[in-house]
Amino acid sequence: MYGWCGQRLRVDLSKGTIIKEPLSYEYRRKWIGGRGMNSEVIYREVPPNLDPFDPDARVCFGVGPISGTAAPASGRVTVSCKSPLTGGFGDSNMGGHWGAELKYAGYDQIIVQGRAPKPVYIWIDDDNVEIRDARHLWGKFPREADAMIKQELGDEDIHIVVIGPAGENLVRFASTFNDVYRAAGRTGHGAVIGSKNLKAIAVRGSGTVKIARPKEFFDVCNRLRQKFKTDPMRKFLYEIGSLSLINVANHDGWLSVNNFKQGAHPEAWRMSGEEHSKTVLKHREGCFACPICCGRFTEIKEGKYAGEYGGGPEYEHSVPTGPRVGVFDPNAIWHNMILTNNYGMDGIETGGVIATAMEWYEKGLITSKDTGGLELTWGNQEVVEKLITMIAMREGFGDVLADGASRAADRLGLGDEGHKYTIATRGMTLPGDDPRGLGFAYGVGFAIGTRGGCDHLRCLASLELSGFMYPGLNTKILGDERPVKPTTTVGKGYCCFYEENQKAMVDCLNVCCFTTHWSYAVLTADQVDYFNAVTGMDITEEEFMEIGERIVNLERAYWARLLSGKREDTIPERFQKEPMPKSVDGQTNVGYVFPVEKILPGYYKYRDYDPDTGFPSERRLKMLGLEDVAKDLAPLRAKYNSESEKKKKKYYY
Repeated sequence: MYGWCGQRLRVDLSKGTIIKEPLSYEYRRKWIGGRGMNSEVIYREVPPNLDPFDPDARVCFGVGPISGTAAPASGRVTVSCKSPLTGGFGDSNMGGHWGAELKYAGYDQIIVQGRAPKPVYIWIDDDNVEIRDARHLWGKFPREADAMIKQELGDEDIHIVVIGPAGENLVRFASTFNDVYRAAGRTGHGAVIGSKNLKAIAVRGSGTVKIARPKEFFDVCNRLRQKFKTDPMRKFLYEIGSLSLINVANHDGWLSVNNFKQGAHPEAWRMSGEEHSKTVLKHREGCFACPICCGRFTEIKEGKYAGEYGGGPEYEHSVPTGPRVGVFDPNAIWHNMILTNNYGMDGIETGGVIATAMEWYEKGLITSKDTGGLELTWGNQEVVEKLITMIAMREGFGDVLADGASRAADRLGLGDEGHKYTIATRGMTLPGDDPRGLGFAYGVGFAIGTRGGCDHLRCLASLELSGFMYPGLNTKILGDERPVKPTTTVGKGYCCFYEENQKAMVDCLNVCCFTTHWSYAVLTADQVDYFNAVTGMDITEEEFMEIGERIVNLERAYWARLLSGKREDTIPERFQKEPMPKSVDGQTNVGYVFPVEKILPGYYKYRDYDPDTGFPSERRLKMLGLEDVAKDLAPLRAKYNSESEKKKKKYYY
């Protein structure tokens, strides 16, 4: 047993039972860990028609065979469930140190089901696993609950996964946190955890990860760490974090301003990584075994919010409750980030739903009568601040928005016109990246991403974002250097296919994508090298990528069982029909629209999706060892193409 621990925990909170299950070699070889094992459980054990808040629904926490080793950035953990936001497959992952600690305690995965009769937390201390009373923790912010549990257990060095008040209140986009500030956002698993009356999972482990070929493994790790010393993207991420994208996005025109009505703004530089580092950066934080240390810790020093502090910000957390809602005061943006984290909500969806409501208000679809007197005008920071709290606590108009933009449109009876401004696909709003400028492979990823459609991490087509920093890389991987240009259609279908499969494996190993995609210091061959050295296996790059393809197809099949396929593989009309306006001098993407229909057929070809339904083909599923999945989809293909189904317009499931 090398790399893996070979067992998982299954906790039933309704029954109060804890079972340790062995994981066979065949199972580990097929699903690897993290996202792979979690996705397998969700597909097999959570039927598509099951309500995500049903006690029988599962939520999974998975780590990989590399977790807890010296491999670069090997501390991540994947959290998976049936999403209460979209109704479909959902997961996310987070950094920090909890994932490594779970390995040291002796587990590759935790599956939680049932609902406790009162709030509880799970305490894992190596072989000893307990379900403990958490009524005193209910209602606490993540950092408060974290401190209280550590005091109660008498150990400041344990690591804790925790939810905030938003998860307790079943906000459909509540997040999960570990080490207080490391968030797994999107898809709403924090609410699923809250529906089970589970506040936290605390872990302490005293074990180690056994490595099959130690010298070979450490030689690989040393080689990669030497590469990071000169890696260009690593330098940017360390010095100014993911906010390094602000000035780039503003110049190239893919910053989300006023709900994507613009792609740039003359005041955006104020929230850039360069400015943040000069003004409010308190210190940097790194996750487990991280060679980059991109994490920020912010302390606001002046103005209305002076004295506030918190982990972050990241680009994707700052833009939604900043430029997307028309706010450009940096201290207000940092405050919104801190407040959203305190309540335990996904920053992207929080900003997305507020921006959507602002556009409804602007278009006259709702009035102050609907909002409880709030004037939802662009840049109204007072209203944004109020709404963050109202959403988290499900108060007033915030209760409507807490269901997400697509569901809110239906609750308000706004019809197709309301959904037009949600800027969402499959029920999830887009992150802060406009495909009319960021890149056409990214745009395809938004249309077909397996955790809800609008996804900047599933495809993660950084070959067109940071690939220019690695001359010849696109040619090496895609066979053509032209795809490095963001707004060309050349090679984008294969780019998306490749990056999806690669990212699936990154999430199975649970290493950070900043080391494998934004930065290309760690290539596929390197990942295969350290995987083989740790586990003692000898898989090839082709086998490695095929496992990623298996996982993508299984997740796609979950959506197919919901009768979600080709018709739903689209992106908002704004990107397809509204040419990008000019907002700043030098903006490079003025006049562009996103040609999704030109790129999607090529992507389908590489995926071998059925051109009529968009479902994974029977032959591909069988080739990937998913014969039972092929049987599941067989009767659904004709049903999807029936006239009654064609007439249905689905915004979520």
